[in-house]
Amino acid sequence: MSNDAAGRQTRFIVLLGALVALGPLSIDGYLPGLPDLAGDLRASAAATQLTITACLAGLAIGQLIAGPLSDTYGRRRPLLAGLALYTIASALCAVAPDVRTFVGLRLVQGIGGAFGIVIANAMVRDRTSGTRTARLFSALTLITGLAPVFAPVLGGQLLRVTAWPGIFVALAVLGAVMLAASAAGLPETRSSASRQPLLAVVGQLLSDRVFTGYVLANGLVFAAMFAYISGSPFVLQELHGLSPQQYSAVFAVNAAGLIAAAQISGRLVARAPKPTPTTRIQRSG
Repeated sequence: MSNDAAGRQTRFIVLLGALVALGPLSIDGYLPGLPDLAGDLRASAAATQLTITACLAGLAIGQLIAGPLSDTYGRRRPLLAGLALYTIASALCAVAPDVRTFVGLRLVQGIGGAFGIVIANAMVRDRTSGTRTARLFSALTLITGLAPVFAPVLGGQLLRVTAWPGIFVALAVLGAVMLAASAAGLPETRSSASRQPLLAVVGQLLSDRVFTGYVLANGLVFAAMFAYISGSPFVLQELHGLSPQQYSAVFAVNAAGLIAAAQISGRLVARAPKPTPTTRIQRSG
C-alpha cells in the first residue's frame, strides 16, 4: 500500500471513529451539568432526566431510519443530512428557553447523531471483508466504549470555564466539523447496483426473528444502564456533595469497569467449548 493510500485509509478510519463517538458524547457529555440545567430551566429532576431518555430514544429511532435510507439512497447523502440535523439541534439546545423545548431538541439531536453511528458501521462493511472487517469493527467498538469514559470528564472540565449551554455549543461545533470533514473526506461506498427499495429493506428487518430478538435483549440491557446514568448526577452531586469534576471521575471509573468486563467476557466466550448437537438436544430435553 502506498503512503498516499495509507493516509487516505487512516483518515477514513479516524472519521468513522469520530462518527460513532457522537452518540455517547451527546448522552454523557453534559451529565456533570445536569443539576445546574435543572435549576436554570426550572425543571424537576424527573423532567431533567427525561432529556437523557429523549436523546437515547432519538438514537434508537434514528438508527431505524438511517439504515434503510442508506441502503436505498447510498451512504453520503443520508450521512450529511443527519450531521446537519445534529449540528442544528445541538446549537438550539444551548438556547432552549424551557425544559419541554430542550427535550424535543434532544430527541432531534439523537436522531441526527444516529446517522453517524449506523452509516459508519455500514461503510466498514462496504469497504472491507474478512479479518480486516473484524479489526475495524473492534476498533469502532472500543471507541464506542471509551467515549462514555471521556465524555463526562471533558464536560466537567468545560464547566470550569462555561455553563452547561457551552457544552452544547461545543457539540454543535463538533457536528459542523464532522459535517465538513465527511463531505470532503468520505466517499460513497455503496454502489447503485447494490441499493434496495426502502420498503423491502424495512420489511426484511422486521421479519427477521433473530434480529428482533437481539434488539430487544440489547434494549433491556441499555434500559438498566441508562436508569443509572439518568439518576446518578443528582444522587452523587446533590446527596453526596460531589463536584461536577468529581462526578465525572466516578462516572469514568464505572465506564472503565464496563469496558473491562466486556473484554473479559469476550475472552471467556472465545475459550468456552462450543455446544455439540448432542448437548443441545440434552439441554432442550
